Amino acid sequence: MLSGAFLAKSPILIVGAGVSQKHSYNGYAFDDDTEITEDGRYRARVILKMVGDGRARSQRFIDLETFANVDDARQRVVAIARAWIDEEQNNDKLALPTSFSPWC
Repeated sequence: MLSGAFLAKSPILIVGAGVSQKHSYNGYAFDDDTEITEDGRYRARVILKMVGDGRARSQRFIDLETFANVDDARQRVVAIARAWIDEEQNNDKLALPTSFSPWC
């Protein structure tokens, strides 16, 4: 069992810790994966997922800048995720070349 004194002296148990927040927007799911850095700042990160037919069709991982407080980092994640989805959703298609289709 870990003692409170051990936790206070061990930054490796704290650094990188965070709770992912899940969101959805225009058919995409995205996770706010913001985490605290060794210097006490917050690295904004987003994981974007397109789900189709009950499984992940595509994923994107975007590392953003760092912020002094977690609220600013989380706001940036949501803004960037929505902007990326708005810009890329028409280009983010999973399709096989027609030569792979059994009906060609």
